[in-house]
Order: sequence, then structure tokens, then C-alpha cells
Amino acid sequence: MKVGDTPPVGGLHGPAPPPEKTAGAGATKRAFVEVLSEGKGPAAATPPPPATARPPEVARAPAASPTRESLQKFLQGAIDAEKEIDTVLKAAARGKTFSAGELLALQSKVFRYSQSVEVISRGLDKLVGAVKQTLGTQV
Repeated sequence: MKVGDTPPVGGLHGPAPPPEKTAGAGATKRAFVEVLSEGKGPAAATPPPPATARPPEVARAPAASPTRESLQKFLQGAIDAEKEIDTVLKAAARGKTFSAGELLALQSKVFRYSQSVEVISRGLDKLVGAVKQTLGTQV
């Protein structure tokens, strides 16, 4: 079938439309927008106003979930403990002496800090392994 041929009567699309509804060779040319707006009423005949440039939307922070908040607190606690340990070590380097109780407290703080770092390290290792497996690449 060539472009412009009318389909046969009773073909795939049903019977051919009557001749008065088909556009012949003498039909006037109309814009595509006019053809699309046929039958939609007078409001559709007018072209839409030109689009105005909208400012890009500001990225909003996702709502904090309880898991996210607890993870942030855990990581912040590890960072704070590191700062405290660094402060005590700098004081010891300057010659400050500590009592047995202060040294015991420092030992406890260092132990908790090392456990936090170990948990963070293991979690990140598992996360990196999952990403590697998902992407199927070797890093």
C-alpha cells in the first residue's frame, strides 16, 4: 500500500470513510496545530503562551529517619571521642600528669572509640562489597 492510498473497504480498519470527509488533492493546507485543535473548541485554537523560564527548584533535604538520626549520632560520638583523646594526648605531650582515675577513664574512652571505629570500618566494608557486587566491577 502506498502513502495516500485509501484502505480497501472492509480492510483492517473497517470500511473506508465516505468521500466527503476525506481530504482531496484540492484541499487547502493547514498548520499541524490547527488540525490538532479541531473539535476542541475556541480556547484550543489559540496557541499556548510561551513558556517562561522557572528558577531551578531548591533541593530539599529528605526527612530524617530514626535510622539516619541514630547513625549520625553514632558517627558524631566517634568524632567527638577522637577529639577528646587528641586533646588529652596533646596535654600529656606538654607534660601534664594524670591521676590513676583519669588514666583509667582515658583507657575506657580509647577502648570505646576503638570499638566504634571497628564497627564503622566493618559497616563500610560491607557497603563497599555490596556496591562492588551490584556494579559487577573490580575496584
